[in-house]
Amino acid sequence: MNKITDKLDNLTHTQLKGIIQWTLLDLRNAAKSPNYASLDDKVKNWCSMLEEAVKYQIDKAYNKTMKEEE
Repeated sequence: MNKITDKLDNLTHTQLKGIIQWTLLDLRNAAKSPNYASLDDKVKNWCSMLEEAVKYQIDKAYNKTMKEEE
């Protein structure tokens, strides 16, 4: 885990944002796209749940940042 943390620490803001956006898109596609029809419902539901969890963490961090700036 430390290797991935070290790598993340060395990425730019733009790179990190791109990774997050790609991850959210891929999770949404896995949950809903007909291109992923071979995935079973448990996997699709898990992807949907994980997408919501990532969005929740983004919203939580955003709201904390906005509150601190007031």
